[in-house]
Amino acid sequence: MQTFYITSENKKDGKTSLTTTLAHYLLSKGLNVGIFNPLCTNEEESIYQKLLGQNEEKYPGKYIIMSNSKFDLISIKQNYDSLKENEVDILLIDGNNSISKENINLLVTKLDAKTLFLAKYNSKLDEKNFEKWNKDFNKNIIFIISQIYKFATHYIETELMPKLKSKNIDCFGYIPENKILLGTTPKQIAEYIKGKIINEYDEQKFLIGNFLIGGMGMDPAEYHFNQYENKGIIVRGDRPDIQMSAINSNCSCLILTNNIKPIEYIQNEADLEKIPIILVKENTLDTLENLNGLIDSSLFNHSVKLNKYLELLNSSVQLKFFIKN
Repeated sequence: MQTFYITSENKKDGKTSLTTTLAHYLLSKGLNVGIFNPLCTNEEESIYQKLLGQNEEKYPGKYIIMSNSKFDLISIKQNYDSLKENEVDILLIDGNNSISKENINLLVTKLDAKTLFLAKYNSKLDEKNFEKWNKDFNKNIIFIISQIYKFATHYIETELMPKLKSKNIDCFGYIPENKILLGTTPKQIAEYIKGKIINEYDEQKFLIGNFLIGGMGMDPAEYHFNQYENKGIIVRGDRPDIQMSAINSNCSCLILTNNIKPIEYIQNEADLEKIPIILVKENTLDTLENLNGLIDSSLFNHSVKLNKYLELLNSSVQLKFFIKN
């Protein structure tokens, strides 16, 4: 049973997102996958269960999810042995940053595993960082660089990765930054800004990555809105003309301000398209202010995010390595 311990430098670097998406990929290739979290939170477990569970019938492979509430090597080894008996091909351990490097190395050695390090990109990231991490984890490590800005891909491909290769440091690719991975659902938005969703909609269909203001301009509103995807549009409640343009632009939700309900025609059109309408008491500027910080509450818990993350992995990461090994 091949085992990978997934870790990173800091919290919220995307370990659970990578673990879940790798499991999704491997299961789709017919491999049996185990996911183990040595210090699991309810939030993390719900992500595994939701995203893998909704595809369970489509997978040719099978999966098992196991977790511990506290770090205990004896218990971890027992769980490992149990997964091995269940004919798991690949075990993915979703690491926790509260576990020390010493304990990670001890665990990796005990389970004959390999460390998969998710290195989050920043402007100061260079080969020296990787040399340090390589040493910290006894050179039993492979890297994936995450959250690469668009303008930084040239540096990663032509400078950093060749330098790592020359130093025999295994880097299996990078994951470009993408707004949709930070997107939020209409329900999350409504809860965050204390709004109310006043109609039925398809929760799995919509994910919002951009916010636009519906206002007056020289160009038609619909032309402006159509330049963006996965958009939530903030409009005064008494502007049905702009609200209709927003609906016609395939928006992901309408946020109506000043606690003014839409006229019947707008309500019917939104209902036909299953576009959620969020009603808020505040005006447009205050609503924008209330949306500040929303990105920090974003979770990797939506099928659109899972599919987008897999698309990004397929584009720039050597995923076949996990199948060959």
